Amino acid sequence: MIYGIPSLIEYRTAEQHLRFCAENGFPFFEMNLSFPWFQSDKIDTRSLVRLGNEYGVGYTIHLHDQLNPFDFSPEIREGALRSVDYALTLAEKTGAKRITLHLQYGMYSAVSGKKIYAYEVCSDEYLENVDRMASFCSHRLSGSDVFFCIENTKGFTSYHKKAIELMLGYREFGLTFDVGHNFKAPADDEAFILSHRDRIKHFHIHDVTEKSNHVAFGRGILNITSYLELAKSIPDASVVMEVKEAKALLESMRFCRNNGF
Repeated sequence: MIYGIPSLIEYRTAEQHLRFCAENGFPFFEMNLSFPWFQSDKIDTRSLVRLGNEYGVGYTIHLHDQLNPFDFSPEIREGALRSVDYALTLAEKTGAKRITLHLQYGMYSAVSGKKIYAYEVCSDEYLENVDRMASFCSHRLSGSDVFFCIENTKGFTSYHKKAIELMLGYREFGLTFDVGHNFKAPADDEAFILSHRDRIKHFHIHDVTEKSNHVAFGRGILNITSYLELAKSIPDASVVMEVKEAKALLESMRFCRNNGF
């Protein structure tokens, strides 16, 4: 099990993140493509490769938080698939082994006080778009050891679960288990994720309080050690210590060392 860091708002370049990793014993950095300084027109892939080699630190990739390659709009879907294609190329060139995607809820209409989601009503079309993207990624990643991982966020819906089952039909797909999101979500994502335990490839681990998310390990109410044990038990699983400040990352690293992880 190896620990990495997320993209931090206090660091504005890949090199700052890589230097922090090298100085503090983190083997990888998860580049979040939502951040303005990690856009395709702002970064040079050859420079990322050179810096990674220089600092001895690897990468994972987090796609834009709002990216939706399953949108009903063909124009939006095409743009999103270009972003996915860019991330696949970035992973290939930088050696990143994990790519993480959030699933979007899509639009809804409120009927008698209840949200009716278009993806639920038009599930066949939604799943066709999911399969189209999954097939594209599977073809691009065929023969590699890169996994395209789906992350839990605010609670999987029934159509999310169908989409995940479909994507997991392709060898190149896996799951990113975010334990803090799981605690905050109204749905029981954990049972669904653990039913696919053999497909968990990546973790986002952070503590939570009743009011806050992404809290340093041991500062909140989660049984962090139980999730660290779970991650440790899964071969080749990688863990992002998903706390959002450098000092909280160092505190979380101390927590792991003090507890034998």
